[in-house]
Amino acid sequence: MLHSPHLPEEEYTLASTHKAYPATTQLNATPAFPRAQEQTYQILAIELEGEKQLLSLEEATYTIGRHPANEIVLDHPTVSRHHAFLLRICDVNTKGHSFRIVDGDLNGKRSHNGLWVNKKQCFVHDLKDHDVISFGENIRATYFSTDNLSNPKISTHHIFAHQQILTLPIPLPKQQLKPGSTLFHQETLNGNGSTHHGLSEVTANPNDAAIMRLSSFPELTPLPIIETDLDGKISYINPAAATEFPELKTATHHPLTDGLYDQLLQEQTEYVVREIEIGSCVYEQAIYCLLQSGLIRSYVIDISLHRKTEQQLRLSEARYAAAARGANDGLWDWDLNTNTIYYSDRWKDMLGYAPSEMSDSPDEWFNRIHLQDQARVNAALTKHLAGENPQFECEYRILNKNNQYLWFRCRGLALRNDQNHPFRIAGSQTDVTAYHATRAQLEYQTLHDEMTQLPNRVLFMDRLTQASQICAHHKNHLFAVLFLDLDRFKLINDSLGHALGDQLLIQVAQRLQRCLRKDDTVARFGGDEFAILLPAVENVDEAMQIAQRILSTLATTIALDRHEVYTSASIGIAVSSQDHYSPEELLQAADTAMYHAKKQGKNCFEVFCAGMRTQVDTQLQIETDLQRAIKNDELKLVYQPIVDLGSQEIVGFEALLRWHHPQRGLVPPAEFIPIAEDAGLMVAIDWWVLTTACQQMTEWLTSYPHTGDLTVNVNISAQQFLQPMFCETVTTIIRETGMQPHKLKLEITEGVILSNAPNIAEQLKTLKALGLQLAIDDFGTGYSSLSYLYAFPLDILKIDYSFVSRMDQENGLEIVRTIITLAHNLKMEVVAEGVETEAQQQYLQDLGCEFAQGYLFSRPLNNQAIELLLAEQVQLQKLSTQPSVTV
Repeated sequence: MLHSPHLPEEEYTLASTHKAYPATTQLNATPAFPRAQEQTYQILAIELEGEKQLLSLEEATYTIGRHPANEIVLDHPTVSRHHAFLLRICDVNTKGHSFRIVDGDLNGKRSHNGLWVNKKQCFVHDLKDHDVISFGENIRATYFSTDNLSNPKISTHHIFAHQQILTLPIPLPKQQLKPGSTLFHQETLNGNGSTHHGLSEVTANPNDAAIMRLSSFPELTPLPIIETDLDGKISYINPAAATEFPELKTATHHPLTDGLYDQLLQEQTEYVVREIEIGSCVYEQAIYCLLQSGLIRSYVIDISLHRKTEQQLRLSEARYAAAARGANDGLWDWDLNTNTIYYSDRWKDMLGYAPSEMSDSPDEWFNRIHLQDQARVNAALTKHLAGENPQFECEYRILNKNNQYLWFRCRGLALRNDQNHPFRIAGSQTDVTAYHATRAQLEYQTLHDEMTQLPNRVLFMDRLTQASQICAHHKNHLFAVLFLDLDRFKLINDSLGHALGDQLLIQVAQRLQRCLRKDDTVARFGGDEFAILLPAVENVDEAMQIAQRILSTLATTIALDRHEVYTSASIGIAVSSQDHYSPEELLQAADTAMYHAKKQGKNCFEVFCAGMRTQVDTQLQIETDLQRAIKNDELKLVYQPIVDLGSQEIVGFEALLRWHHPQRGLVPPAEFIPIAEDAGLMVAIDWWVLTTACQQMTEWLTSYPHTGDLTVNVNISAQQFLQPMFCETVTTIIRETGMQPHKLKLEITEGVILSNAPNIAEQLKTLKALGLQLAIDDFGTGYSSLSYLYAFPLDILKIDYSFVSRMDQENGLEIVRTIITLAHNLKMEVVAEGVETEAQQQYLQDLGCEFAQGYLFSRPLNNQAIELLLAEQVQLQKLSTQPSVTV
């Protein structure tokens, strides 16, 4: 209860049912007698859990706390036993005074919950009008310094104007006291200059409770209090001073007592505050001159911890400032209570602003965030403040001073009170604009061809998938895919060089883009292949019109450096249908149609039809079966005999490849060899043929040593001949199979010799050096140039069967004659292929052709049949060498 007989109880009574700790403000005094009008009133308005009390501060000192010995008792668990005390401060110039409040307790430490003035924690504070003091939860006091008790500003702080003001403590009987006879002098300078002694001698009436209570203050306070005369002789020290400074009792000189009066005279004041260092401690000494009493009173406060804290704070702030200046990131600190944000200089500089160009408003930040990013930033911030996410982290675009958007990555962490409510959030922001630019560039590169800047296969397939999905949901919607391959690009690339070949592709890409509509897509798949998506067409005719437009555009010459190049393309077209082909299947259909256009003579387009798919499926199946055939040893060699036209004896064989399919039977070479070449299988097959033929010929020569000078001819494909280690591989096969080099003849077509392959002459010379013989196969069916017959070391010329079959036609015989004559002039042997009639044999013998092969002599035979022939030839040779018998 607030004990005040002058105040209405119903307005100033606390609840009497407080369970744990009854919250009361006990005033250890009764209301003062009416006093004379003073110039200034010092009022303390206490509010404790809804109860209010006005106190008039008349004395020089007051103690405040939960302990009953205090002048102002705040009986509440959040208040320390000796929470704080008030000291009167006199102003001799204005003849007025105010109060200083100091934090303290009996243990020499600060109060448990601290002293808070105007929401700021402090150790000591000089009170000013309207200052608000907080002692604990729901306990506060407002300090007023006014010359008018009816001033409205008192009532505005929840204090009713009709309240009567209590005075603490009860005025003591006025007695004349001698300055030297007191334990403690409470002398204050009143407005009229007279003095008032608040404490009597020790010999005063011991039964006077008020005197005893007041006299207990200096004895109980943990604050050292010292009184001296004007010469510095100590007249009183309280227990706290005696404990803190035990040397005071015996020392004739001491920093706390030396030169006090001189300093007051020098500064021409009756009150001064100074700092004193004693040992490792720093003290603040408040000095009051009671001139009429001849006393100097000092209040000493140990501020060592305060100074150390200040020093650490300054050091921390210096480190923080140095870190903020040196950090590449911008720092920010948001006070949620005041809704203000500290932005570091680096934060502002990242946006192009000088430190003075931005305020501490949150709008400086959030109003600059891109509209598309604001919702994401707000959501991330809200979730963190609500405790859903452990930290705030978000990337967003923010507008800088040059009206350009930059990408920032922002991180922050909230500080929370005991109720887990955020009151502050601080963090940093990093400029990640370069990262986003790099990521965008990488994404672009991932989806575009580096050379032509066209979409690549990945992006094309994504858009094709989207078109397919639209078609699936709209019955009448059609789209088309065009697959384009340049004609003769390899020839242009090889003849002009790769640099100009790349320029050709770039110009072709530009022309293709000009031929298409806004929503169409053209992509480069690699090499000279391009794919085109027409996401919406009325019918197949519209796709054909676009294909024709492309062919017409590409038909015009293209300038490359100092060259003019003509190019064309073969185009395959596939149109979506209700069969719901997958995007991959539709692209494959367009690719199949493109190959059909190639077969039709190039520089044209073909529309895919179901028959093409059947053909493609068959080709794919053959390719798959061929791979299995290689593993399962389904490929076989047959050997066609080569006959000496003079002796009619077998002088050699040509090794020919055959494939016996388990289901399809014998597959013609003309059917599976092109597929093997397209699938990249031909080189491996070629090496197998050479190895097998050498092994077989070695066995035959061992088994039939009397068969004469037998040789074996093996065809070398262009892909095989152009292998980097061709000559070395041939050498290895000869060595490993035990083949005699001069028994091996390699047949090479005109196309291989005239392919402009590097070092072709050197390779042929290397083969000749091994002892091999070289034959030019299918002479006359390839290029028309005959110069290579002089340039390369060739041994044998084989006449193609197409010339042999026409020897009975006009000029046919003369062509063969010319070929044979040319070969003989170049010291080359001649082998005629495809001889099927005796008339053809006779023509060849008449023209001087040495050797021939064909069905007239033998079809290609397997190993067993060849061995029978060899055995028969050996038998004939034995018979021919036996002496004749004369009868």
